[in-house]
Amino acid sequence: MGMDNNMDAIIIMRALGHPQRYALFSDLLTGTHASCCDGIELDETACCVLDLADRHPLAQSTISHHLQILVNAGVVRRERHGTYQVYRVDEPTWDEFRQHLWGLNLVHGSTGAGTPAGRLNVKQGE
Repeated sequence: MGMDNNMDAIIIMRALGHPQRYALFSDLLTGTHASCCDGIELDETACCVLDLADRHPLAQSTISHHLQILVNAGVVRRERHGTYQVYRVDEPTWDEFRQHLWGLNLVHGSTGAGTPAGRLNVKQGE
């Protein structure tokens, strides 16, 4: 996946914009959890659906659905480990997405102080 056009970034933002998908992705991103799935080493940043179901109050089918959306967006990879499907962050795509977001700050003239140039400071209620 390339960030050659903004649609790629929009697809990723849309996928990560759902609270449950964001939580699952964050869990995959931090990694290094003990896995109940055979063949997944503790130092791997990969999880099977069973691992995620132990840590998130969602049905396995719901977790699988959300993971498929993250796979389709390109930020998560699915791999077969024995009888298990395991999921991990697609590091090259994630790094490219982060660079794309950083580039948006540069394009829009970030002041370096955390507030993009030209952004209005509007008080609540105005």
